[in-house]
Amino acid sequence: MRGIRLNSSLSLSHLFYADDALIIGEWSSDNLRGIINVLKCFFLASGLQINIHKSQLLGVGVARPEIEAAASSIGCSIMENQFRYLGVTVGGNMSRCKAWSDIVSKLRSRLFRWKTKTLSIGGRLTLLKSVLGASPLYCMSIFKAPKGVLKEMESIRNKFFIGADNWDKKITWVAWDKVLASKKNGGLGVSSYFALNRALLFKWIWRFVSQDDSLWFHVMQALYGPNIDSHSIHYSSNWCSILKEMQMLKAKGFDFLSLCNKRVGDGNNTSFWLDTWRGDSALCDSFPRMFALEMEKNSILESVSLSHSLDRWICNASSDGSFRVKDIRILIDDLILPSRSGPTKWMEYVPIKFNIFVWRARRDCLPTRVNLMRRGVVMESTDCPICGLVEEDAHHILLQCDLAHSVLRRICRWWDIDWQSWSSFHTWDGWFSSIKIAPNNKKILEGVFYVAWWSIWVFWNRLLFDDKPPVRSMIFDDIVSLSYLWCKNRCKWAITWEAWLKNPHLISL
Repeated sequence: MRGIRLNSSLSLSHLFYADDALIIGEWSSDNLRGIINVLKCFFLASGLQINIHKSQLLGVGVARPEIEAAASSIGCSIMENQFRYLGVTVGGNMSRCKAWSDIVSKLRSRLFRWKTKTLSIGGRLTLLKSVLGASPLYCMSIFKAPKGVLKEMESIRNKFFIGADNWDKKITWVAWDKVLASKKNGGLGVSSYFALNRALLFKWIWRFVSQDDSLWFHVMQALYGPNIDSHSIHYSSNWCSILKEMQMLKAKGFDFLSLCNKRVGDGNNTSFWLDTWRGDSALCDSFPRMFALEMEKNSILESVSLSHSLDRWICNASSDGSFRVKDIRILIDDLILPSRSGPTKWMEYVPIKFNIFVWRARRDCLPTRVNLMRRGVVMESTDCPICGLVEEDAHHILLQCDLAHSVLRRICRWWDIDWQSWSSFHTWDGWFSSIKIAPNNKKILEGVFYVAWWSIWVFWNRLLFDDKPPVRSMIFDDIVSLSYLWCKNRCKWAITWEAWLKNPHLISL
């Protein structure tokens, strides 16, 4: 049985994984008979018989009649739609690939209607970041996902996040790419499937550059050569597709190879000219005229011994030099997703849905009368139904209206701090940063304001839609009790109810 000889020193004949075996060889009748004879000898020696009828024959670049004749003589079946199951189609149309359609269907099936309706927006956000974010890893770690597939997958996640079924037509108040953006860039940190796909693909580039000494590395080196800069991107293969995507992102401002550098130890495995061990590029690129005069272009750093440790490749995307898909994913997201001037303020002492609500309020993305009118919803008036003085927007409801004034003034009196009138969240931020209280107390106070804004919003909606009007005097009491309950369970300090009511500003934490 003859395997495939890739170069003078490497041949490939079989791959084993668990109870699966993949036998690889040249296509010929003699070789096929040799494979069958090997399996028969294995049975006679071990007593373990291979079920030929459950095996499949795959011919790459071989006419189908010839494959059918060979399979019939052996007694096995043909691997139907062979390229489709590998994640590509013969015509190269990835959008019709069964693997990608299965991924989209699987993602949609996870979002049952009861999950959408019963989970809060905080629960849906948590689910998006955990379960749903990990579902398509297998195919996305090998093949570049088509734009249409990525768009469909993001649409499914967007509908789930806003609580809509496939047939619902709910208003999307925040653009999905702003939800995907990291918190440091003003988003909610969901992250995009585009960045996940590319980061997973770049792991293969890292494995090649870092020379992990695996069989895969030696095969790729035998097929394409030892220097990745000389690899062509014009062939029809997964590897060339990955390299092409790397070049496309480099043109957009993300140079992955610049993040991969050689950290010199004893110097025995580092090429003086060809490896990036000094600066951001190889010396052959920095000094091409000197390199052209060099007679021994593959010379290593034999005369340099900086330490007794081995040379190793590092990825500058992480602080410790290790390659992590998460770090690359974040860098790509930061490149392609929108960024606001400031980071998202996230208060850990209150539930996630409160943080999302305040995040939307700061962006003026709540369903207020002004915003509903802008979205084409017919309204009799955009004026505030409580004071009737100005238009109803997020800043007015939560900061400027008489209801907000009375509630927030009582909070300031409770915490023994000076109250002032705020026209926007920006002015509130300036006031809050000027307060001189202990940092831990200040975090709790910010959480109290989050609870207050949420309570005001809930009261506002109940006032408009409930048959029985809510009691206005209960708003402050609800804020005190709810904020105490959540802070007590979420912070590390012991806070008694008596101390909380008496003077939270002087709590000894």
